[in-house]
Amino acid sequence: MSRPREHDGFRPDIEGLRGLAVALVVLYHVGVGGFGGGFVGVDVFFVVSGFLISGLLLRERERSGRISIVDFYERRVLRILPAAAVVIVATLVVGYRLAAPLDRQSVGLDGMAAALSIGNVRFALGAGDYFSSVAAPSPFLHFWSLGVEEQFYLVWPAVLVVATAVPRGRRLVAGVILAVIVVVSFAASIVLTDSAPNWAFYSLPTRAWQLAAGGLLAVGWRWIARAPAAVRVVVGWCGLAAVIGVAGLLDDSVPYPGLASLWPTLGAVALIAGGTARTGPAVLLVRAPVRFLGRISYSLYLWHWPILVLVPTALGVEPDVVGRLGLAGLAVVVATASWALVEQPFRRGLPALHAAPARTVSAGIAAILLVTSIGGGLVAAGAVPTAASPGSGPVAAPSLAWDDGAPVVAAAPTEPSPRRSAAPAPGSAAASPTTNPSSTPLPSSTVVASSTRPQPPADEALPADVRPALASARSDEERLRADHCLAFEPQAVPNAACAYGPAHASFTVALVGDSHAAHWFPALEAIAQHRGWRLLVFTKVSCPFIDLAVWNRVLERDYRECAAFRDATIARLAIEKPDLVVVAMSRWIKPLAAADATNGIEAAAIGRAVRRLPGRVAIVVDTPYAKSDIPGCLSAHTDDVTACAFRISGGNGVLERAAAKASGAAVVDLTASLCVRGLCPAVANGMIVYRDSHHLTATFSRSLGPVLDRALRRVLAG
Repeated sequence: MSRPREHDGFRPDIEGLRGLAVALVVLYHVGVGGFGGGFVGVDVFFVVSGFLISGLLLRERERSGRISIVDFYERRVLRILPAAAVVIVATLVVGYRLAAPLDRQSVGLDGMAAALSIGNVRFALGAGDYFSSVAAPSPFLHFWSLGVEEQFYLVWPAVLVVATAVPRGRRLVAGVILAVIVVVSFAASIVLTDSAPNWAFYSLPTRAWQLAAGGLLAVGWRWIARAPAAVRVVVGWCGLAAVIGVAGLLDDSVPYPGLASLWPTLGAVALIAGGTARTGPAVLLVRAPVRFLGRISYSLYLWHWPILVLVPTALGVEPDVVGRLGLAGLAVVVATASWALVEQPFRRGLPALHAAPARTVSAGIAAILLVTSIGGGLVAAGAVPTAASPGSGPVAAPSLAWDDGAPVVAAAPTEPSPRRSAAPAPGSAAASPTTNPSSTPLPSSTVVASSTRPQPPADEALPADVRPALASARSDEERLRADHCLAFEPQAVPNAACAYGPAHASFTVALVGDSHAAHWFPALEAIAQHRGWRLLVFTKVSCPFIDLAVWNRVLERDYRECAAFRDATIARLAIEKPDLVVVAMSRWIKPLAAADATNGIEAAAIGRAVRRLPGRVAIVVDTPYAKSDIPGCLSAHTDDVTACAFRISGGNGVLERAAAKASGAAVVDLTASLCVRGLCPAVANGMIVYRDSHHLTATFSRSLGPVLDRALRRVLAG
C-alpha cells in the first residue's frame, strides 16, 4: 500500500496563488497604498488549504481504500511545526527582551497560545479588533489564522473517514457535509460580524466555511474539470479580478468577515476552478517570481510580521512605508533561508522521520509542549512583583481635603442601589447652600477652571509607595464595568440599577458620556459620598454624547446602539430630573459621514444633544492624551519617570467650549490639575496618572474629587 505524498496533485498555478495571497497580506501589513484590503489574502489561504488537504485525503481513500489519521497528522507535523516552532521561540526571546516589563507576561502568553494553536481564541478574547491590534500589535498576532486551520484539521479528517465509509457515493456524502458547514458557518459569520466582531473574525465557527468551500471544490473536482475550457478561463479571470479588486477596495472600515468575505472566498474558488488553461489567469500565476513567493509563502507569512513589529521596536523608530518595504524585503530573505534550512529538510530530506508516523506525531506533541514551556517560563520570569520593588509598595488610602474643612479618608465605595437612606438633615454638607438646586446657572459658555497643581516625584524615580502599584496600574479602573454600569457595544439601553448614594437625597447629579466620562466617576463618587448626593450613571464605551451618527471601529459600522443609548438616556433623565448633569467624552469622535468630521459640526451636534438635557449641565474638558501607554513606559523607566511625561497637543478644550457655547452649558476644565505649562507628568502627587494612554487611574481620578467639587460648586452657585 503506497502512502500519499503531500505533493500529490501538485499544481503550479496554486503555488502561484499562494504567492499572490501572501503578497497581499504583506503589502497590507506594510501599509502600501491601494492594498487596504490585503488582509483578504488569509481568506485565499483558507480556501487553498481546504482544497489541497481535502483533495489529498480523498485521493488517499481512493488509492489505498482508507484514510490514515496518523499519517495525516505526521504530514501536518512535518509541514507546519518545525518552521512555526523556530519562529515562535525566536519571537519569544527577542520580543521578551524588547517589551516593557509590564508587557513581558503578555508576550509569553501570546507565544504559548501560538504554540498550542489557540492564538485566535486568545486574540478573540482580548480588547480591540484585528485592525486595531495591527496598529498596536502582538508579534504573534498572525498566528491566529494558523490556529483556525489547525483546529479545523483536528476534526475534518475524522469526519471525512466517516463520510467516505459508505460503499457508494462517498464524495456526495462528503460534499453534503461540507455544504452544511458552508451554510451554517457563513450564517454565523454574518450574524456575529454585527454583534461580536472579534469572534467573527478570529473564530473557527465563522471561518470554517472558507476551508469547507475549498473542500467542496476538491470533492467536485472531477465534474469541474470536465467543464468547457472557455468557461473555466472566464471563471478564472473573474476570480482573479475579485481577489485583487477586493484587496484594493476594502479597508478596515468595512465590517469583516461577514458578507464582504464572500467575494475573496468566491474569487479564490474561481481561481482554483479556472485550472491551468493557457489563456486563463494561470499564465500569470505560474510566473517564476509569483511561484517563488508561493514556495516560501508559509515561512514568509510566519516571519514577516515579527520582523515588521520587532525591528522598529529594537531601533526605537517608526519607519515610513519605504522603510517598512525594506523590512518586508528582509523578511523575504529570512523566509527563503527558513524554507531552505527548516521547511525543506523536514518535508523532503529526512526519510527517517517518515518511517514511523506515530513516533513523528509524538515527537511533534513533545516539541509543542517544549515551546509552550519556554513561553510559560518567560511568563513566570516576566511577572512584575507586587511588593518590595519600586512602584509596587503598599498602597495607603489617600485623604481628600475638602474646602469645607472636612477631610475624609477614601472610604469603601457606595453600593449602586435605587433604595437608600433618607435625605440628609438640614445643615449637613448635602444641604449646604452651594448645592441648592435653585441657584442661578452660569451664563452660556462660562468656563470654570480649578486645579491642584500636579507635583512629580522630587528625585525623578518611581516612588516605592506609588499609588496604584505599578503592577496593577492597568487594572486600576472605576468600578462601573464590574457594576455593569459601563455599557459595551451591544447594549442600547442604560442599566436602571446604576444609581449610587441615598435614594431620597435632596440633590441628584448624573454622569453622562463615554469611557472618558466613566473615568471621572471616582472623583464624582467621592463628592457624592462627601455631600450626600445621589449619583446616576449613563456611560457607554466609544459613545460620545452627540446628536450625530458615529462610526464604531469594533463593530465596523454605524454605531446604532450609541444613538439608541443617547435617546434612552435623555428619556430617563427627563423622568429623573437631576439637579446637575456632568457630560464628558473623548474629543476623538468619528462621525459616520466624513464631511461631518469638523470641530464646528461636532460641537453643534453635541450642543443639540446637551440642550435636550434637564437642569444645569457642565461639560468637562477631555483629558490630554499621552503619546504611549503610561504604565508600560513607567515599567521601562522606573529610574526616571520624566521620560514618560508628555506635552498637550493643540486644540485642548476647543470642542468642549464650542459645544458649551452652542448649548448654554458651563465648561469645567481640570487640565491644570493634570499638566503644568503644557507638560503632563506620568506620576503626580505620589500617584500614577493614567492606566493607559488616555484613561485616568481610578486612584488619581478620586484624588481630584475636591478639585472637581470646587468647580461644580461654582457652576451651581452661578
